[in-house]
Amino acid sequence: MKAFTFFRLLLVQLLVSGVVMACQKDPVSGDGDNDGPQDPIVENPSENGISNVSNSHENKEVSYRGATISIKFDASASWTASLELETEPESGWAAISPSTQSGEAGDSRTVRVVFETNKSDVSRTAGLWVTAEGFEPLCIAVLTQAASGTSADSKINQALNTYMHEILAEDYLFNDAYNSQEIDLTVAYSDFLSTHLLSLGDVNLEDGGYYRATQPDPGKRFIYTNIVEVQPLTRAAQTDGLGFGPFISTALSDASSLMGLAPSYVRRGSPAEAAGLRRGDIIYAVNGTQLTTSNYRNYMTGLYQNPSGSYRFSFLRFEQNGKGGYDLNSYESGTVSASVHMYDPVLHASVLSDPEDDAVKIGYLVYESFDLNSQELLEETVKEFAQTGITDMILDLRFNSGGAVAQSRWLSGCIAGKANYSKTFTKVVYNDGSTEDWKFDYGYTNDTDNLGLPIDLGLDRLYVISSYNTASAAELVISSLKGIDFPVKMIGCRTEGKNVGMTVSETTYNGRRFQFSPVTFWVRNAKDWGDYKDGIEPDEYVNNDNTIMTDDADNVFPYSFSDWGNMDYNIALQWAYCDITGRPRWTEAPLTRSCPAVSLCPVDFQPYGLSHGRYGNLMYDNNN
Repeated sequence: MKAFTFFRLLLVQLLVSGVVMACQKDPVSGDGDNDGPQDPIVENPSENGISNVSNSHENKEVSYRGATISIKFDASASWTASLELETEPESGWAAISPSTQSGEAGDSRTVRVVFETNKSDVSRTAGLWVTAEGFEPLCIAVLTQAASGTSADSKINQALNTYMHEILAEDYLFNDAYNSQEIDLTVAYSDFLSTHLLSLGDVNLEDGGYYRATQPDPGKRFIYTNIVEVQPLTRAAQTDGLGFGPFISTALSDASSLMGLAPSYVRRGSPAEAAGLRRGDIIYAVNGTQLTTSNYRNYMTGLYQNPSGSYRFSFLRFEQNGKGGYDLNSYESGTVSASVHMYDPVLHASVLSDPEDDAVKIGYLVYESFDLNSQELLEETVKEFAQTGITDMILDLRFNSGGAVAQSRWLSGCIAGKANYSKTFTKVVYNDGSTEDWKFDYGYTNDTDNLGLPIDLGLDRLYVISSYNTASAAELVISSLKGIDFPVKMIGCRTEGKNVGMTVSETTYNGRRFQFSPVTFWVRNAKDWGDYKDGIEPDEYVNNDNTIMTDDADNVFPYSFSDWGNMDYNIALQWAYCDITGRPRWTEAPLTRSCPAVSLCPVDFQPYGLSHGRYGNLMYDNNN
């Protein structure tokens, strides 16, 4: 550990252009001409330090619409990857994902090649080269991208567009407006929804909304209804990668170009957690490469969205110095290798106590998504709370963008308790005016959810920490409890505002599986209230989600530069804890400084999770 001098931080506005890695080299074999990518040479791969090459697109063209292609292999030494593009048409249309450009020796190494849309009428080819240390370069894959508007693409567009159209015409919540327009079934299926739903204006505003001032593309319209291609999973409740949540960046002003990235969370059981990294650690170098204004966004995206390979991290951590303040210390991680691991939406769970009152036991749960495959993990946490005899609960939904209604209802039932099981959890309203009344114990008494009876936690109030990420099934917890007059106090900032639900269906085309999620119903609580398309307002703002920093108690919320339990940095938790225990708060708003003394200034943040269209994607109609 070494001390790191911490200077005042500079808030800067950055525009960073992408960089495409091009490669021109002599092929390992061939005619000696260097006029484009050569056929992959894998007859004796071990002689090049590379073996067991697996190309997901072998003998297949990459779609003209663009795609991310994964190439896997084993390496006997540390390696680097590069991409050789045709000189014609123009270069810059494909690149290696920044997080997969190099790695250490080992099994199941992965390089991801990202293709942009091919708008030309000719196909184009890229060669992927891998160089293992001490060996000659090896071309392990030649990838050809189809020209725009090929007959194969026309057929899939027609098939998927017809499938979506038939469902939208009948079940879409705003089907009258949808059916009043001329439908074009020939557009790319990826453009079909934006073409026909965004054109309706504000008629279907509840199917989406407008990006806020602090979000990317402020003022731009978006929709929730979406179609995605689903990749098969090896086992339920698994994920891959390093285990980082989305990052927030900060400038390190001892040198104006130096940058740091702090993860919003580190998942339990992930490679990053095993290596000792925590929420809020400030990564300033990766594999010895310093993060700067010119490269930090590549790592910001790559380490979160498509991580593979092995990494060493240099990072900073605020630690109490025993004098009532904090020192910023520097650490080096060991090698962290991306891998498949269990997905755990329980980002943090603990029981907080009051040193002056032994009777106070506060359950603190940070929950990322309502995921049915992870019901056992949620149930385990709730059981521990019940066995401990918690007297209060703080439910942190700042990074919860929704999920399965069934699990949202189960957790709400645990909070509401047996006395409220027979009451309305939510009412569902379809486009023809028909309704359904879902009770808190609906899934148990009707045997549809298969989650069992909720566990009564014996609570008489709930504290919720919310943010602009809080949406869909997460908002249902708040709305449903308010509907039965169960006291809920919200701290944080205004929620996303998704008061509609989606019925999910699947279709296949030539062996490819697609999941279609159109908005098909409104949700209303027991008081018939569901008008929160602009978000549910918190009782107290920690960050009011505007572009001004001086009026916030925590100008980086919902992110942080320390771990979950540190109330000097987790201001929303501090306020909830002080309310429950009756202690005075030690951080209030508004602040007069541009940066709180216990926080760093944010420079840039990564939009949480998937696109807006995916909010509440697993919000199933329980009759299906």
